[in-house]
Parts: sequence; structure tokens; C-alpha cells
Amino acid sequence: MRNEYNSGAVVLEFPIPRAFETDAEKLSRLELENKQLVEELAVERVMRRDAEERADRLQRQVNELENAPRRKRRTKTEMEAAAPKVFSEFKSDGKRKPRPADPIRSYEDFAAVQNYFLENGKIRDWAMWTIGVSLGLRISDLLSLKICYLLNDDKTFRQRMHIVEQKTLKINNCLITQSVIDAATKLFDSMNWDFELDDYLFKSNKTKGKMFEEYGWKILSDAGKALSLPIIIGSHTMRKSFANIAACVDKSSIDMNAITKIQGLLNHSDQRVTMRYLGTYQQMFDRARESVSDFVLGKTDIHEIVAGNNYTIDDIVSKIDQLEKKLSN
Repeated sequence: MRNEYNSGAVVLEFPIPRAFETDAEKLSRLELENKQLVEELAVERVMRRDAEERADRLQRQVNELENAPRRKRRTKTEMEAAAPKVFSEFKSDGKRKPRPADPIRSYEDFAAVQNYFLENGKIRDWAMWTIGVSLGLRISDLLSLKICYLLNDDKTFRQRMHIVEQKTLKINNCLITQSVIDAATKLFDSMNWDFELDDYLFKSNKTKGKMFEEYGWKILSDAGKALSLPIIIGSHTMRKSFANIAACVDKSSIDMNAITKIQGLLNHSDQRVTMRYLGTYQQMFDRARESVSDFVLGKTDIHEIVAGNNYTIDDIVSKIDQLEKKLSN
């Protein structure tokens, strides 16, 4: 029989000592044990050397990290001082940085864009600009208008058009004002009234379908650049201009005392319910659109369009959005 001893690295095998083994047998057994112990020791030395080298390598990495210079965090003042002082209108790739569109500042600005389109024989673009300012719609909703929104089956003009706004999915009940009728009539005359009621109002010259919003923006942007106007004209200029004109031209107000009295008589919990019940919201919007229409047609004595110092144009547009949302609820 043989005895086995597992040291973890080397298996030692040697004969089991017998009670009466000879000296030669004992010597052979001890030599075998010694040989196997020497082999085991050699393996352990290799493992120890590898472990010591790995420990040294890790220690060097720790020392490098501890002794590495740490970057000092800059203060806000230092960051502001290091920032570039010169503003550039262009990005690093040479493209112009996008800037928000401005509203028109005067009737002369509005008429200048109109005349630019007419002088270049662009009746469609002239109508888009005129109707866009008159209605105050977003460019996405304006370019989605179809002729049937304006005309009845016998090609007479409707009194109102109902638009589902793409951004809010709310219904906008727009009064078709005289400025919209005049602009659309001029556009239809240029087409000899040869169209289908399901056609888009501002068709693409290439596809004869819906005009892309990017191209509508380019039409207006190119006009502003060609005229060297001191404002940035883009697709949102029409909506912002509508809000600005309405704030400056429409001076009508609502008798809130009467609204409160009627609210109590009708036992309404909210004045907005009473205003919707009486149609006051709609009357307010209609008056505002009629005021903008008068401005577009040149029937007002207002030339400078400045809404006031207390509100920005974005504030006015936001206010109109809120009122439209209340009206559609």
C-alpha cells in the first residue's frame, strides 16, 4: 500500500512504513519523501515570487496615485474670467448659430416684406406672410391649411374656420377677418380660381403638396436678409407679430364686475365657466383678430409696434396660448 499527502500544490506519494522494514527500504522511502518535498518547495517559491511581484506592482500604482498632482477646482470667478469675451454669431464648424425670430417693429416693416414678395412676383409668399400675421397661427398649422378651411362648396368665404392645432391638439375657432379674405382672394385670382377645395392653401411649387416648414422659414428669412431689416425674420415672426399687434392695437376690455355678478346669478364656481357660457372668450379673440386685420389693411394710425416695457413678446404669446387653451376646454 501507498500513502498520499496533498499539500495543495504537489501530491506526495510514499510507501507506508512497515513494522520491520529493512534499512534499504527505509532509505528508499526517505529519499522519495525528500524528493517530493523539494519539488513542493520549488513550486511554493515560484508562487511566492509571483505574489511578491504583484504586491510590488500594486504598491507602485498606489504611490503614483497618492503623489500625483491634484487639479485645483476653479472658482466661478476664475471660470468667468477664463471665458471668451467676444461673442461670435458662428459655431466652430462655420455655421451660423440659430437665433430666435423677432416680431415686426412697425407697419413699415410689415409693408416692406409684403412689397418685396409682390415686386418679385411671389403672390403665394405674399399671401402666406399676410395671412400668417393676420391669424397668428404656428407655422405648422399655417402650412397645413387647406382651401376648404376658408371656402364653402360654392367657393364663398366661411365666417370661421376650425383648426386642430398640431402642438396642443386643441381646436382653434378662428374668425376669418377681412385681411385674410383680401389676401386669399388675391391668391385665388392669381390661380384663376382653378383649384380643388382639398388643395393646400400654400402648395409647394415642386411637389404641389404641403410645403415643408423649413422651406416656409427660408422664404421669410431670405426676405428679411434681402431687405436688410434690423430684426431677425423667421417662421415664428408672424405669430409674434400678431401678438404684438394685438397688444398694441386692441384696446378693448372686459367688464369683470358684470362677469362676477352673472357668475353669482348662475351659481357658477369659476369665472371662466361664466365667460365661456357668455361667449366672452370668443368675443375677446374676435375683437383682437379684427384689430390685427385693421392694422394689416392699413386702417389704423399705429405705426410703431411696441407692446410695452412690462411684458416681452414671448410673454404675450404665452398669454395667448393660455387663453386659447382655456377657450378650447
